[in-house]
Amino acid sequence: MTATFAFTETLWDQLRAALDDPREAAGILAARVTDGPAGPTVLARAISWAPAGAYLDRQPDGLQLRSDGWVPAARAALADGSTPVFMHTHPGGQATFSRYDDAVDASMRDAVRRMGGDGRYGSLVLAGTRGKPAAAGRLFHGDKATRAGKFRVAGIELRLILPRPGMAAVGETFDRQIRLFGAVGQNVLAALNVAVIGAGGTGSATAEQLARLGIGAITIIDDDIVTAATPTRGYGTTTADLGRPKAEVLAEHLLKTGLPATITPVTAPIQEPAARAAIASADVAFSCVDGHGGRLMLNRWAYAHLAPVIDLAVLITADSGTVTGIDGRVTWLSPGTACLLCRGRLDPALAYAEMLDPVERKRLAGEGYVPDADTPQPAVVTLTSLVASLGTTELLHRLFGLADPDPTEILALVRQRELSRNRLPQRPECFCADPAFLGRGTQPPHLNLTWPT
Repeated sequence: MTATFAFTETLWDQLRAALDDPREAAGILAARVTDGPAGPTVLARAISWAPAGAYLDRQPDGLQLRSDGWVPAARAALADGSTPVFMHTHPGGQATFSRYDDAVDASMRDAVRRMGGDGRYGSLVLAGTRGKPAAAGRLFHGDKATRAGKFRVAGIELRLILPRPGMAAVGETFDRQIRLFGAVGQNVLAALNVAVIGAGGTGSATAEQLARLGIGAITIIDDDIVTAATPTRGYGTTTADLGRPKAEVLAEHLLKTGLPATITPVTAPIQEPAARAAIASADVAFSCVDGHGGRLMLNRWAYAHLAPVIDLAVLITADSGTVTGIDGRVTWLSPGTACLLCRGRLDPALAYAEMLDPVERKRLAGEGYVPDADTPQPAVVTLTSLVASLGTTELLHRLFGLADPDPTEILALVRQRELSRNRLPQRPECFCADPAFLGRGTQPPHLNLTWPT
């Protein structure tokens, strides 16, 4: 089990800039730690650099700090409910911990423990150059250390930095992809932990493509069962699966491909603790849900966990029985980009109603306080598959720079056979633009929502 260190693009760029100084620099990262099935994730929220006057010595290959260079920042991190992470640079050097670093960490984690922390303390080395940074990290809980297995940077793009790149897949299995992404790119795909929320038409097509790309771990969240209508658009489902959980059927189908992905099905709605815990290690999530409730939660999850959410939707509109619109949407939700509320894509009242107990919802709907349940919308396999393909391709664009990253939303006007794109600004008063919300992790109340989740 390894740890993931996660950053916003803004904070990561600030850290990389410190490598321009030929002398080592140090500071304290305030980070929230979330525990997930693949290990802890260290969510970096802010950095406090050591003041110039706090250095006793500062050289290209070493430094010494007075206590006032890091203790106030460590105390501030603890007051924020965060874990102090001691960060220092090795400009032009290697991302490794020296014996001296080991001794410093032992002393500092004891000091942090005495400050009243929960026994957690982190350490990070950033090396190389601004243009080609390398990193090493570890998270201590008491005397037990968990090394960093990857570093995730979320923003308009998604970057994954692997301190110990594995071997690229051998043989012919991924040969055609390696010719495009390279061996390093295929290693990145293998290191990705992806969550797919919703195993219906769009979600099953998305999961199918992710598995065939060579994604290392896929978690499928869905509490619904296969019905008579499911096999018409649900990949991997057959008429023999009626009544079975969609997530389990899809997981079995993907495992039969023999490809190396670890597949984890979870038969629970996204608002339940079991589902939330299952996606805590995800590097990216695909929102393939119906309605507004689950979409609203995932909209906030992206910013709280510093992990992009790719929100997928298909809308068929009709007037007096005549189809007037067939539209698909792919929206990139990540720190620094406009959320679905900024874009007007969510109805908070409807989201609240969808999260209520069905009996309570029916009662409140009868009294006019919340909307009643919606009629199922039209769904066609070609359309859900189209949007799924656009969504998975968007992930590849953001990972490997295959296209201009500036637009954060794609609209497919199917009847007009047109694609359009846009990038809307964040509203200053929205949660997604609030630095205090970024990287908050699992701090209660969950996602800062006051209605039941």
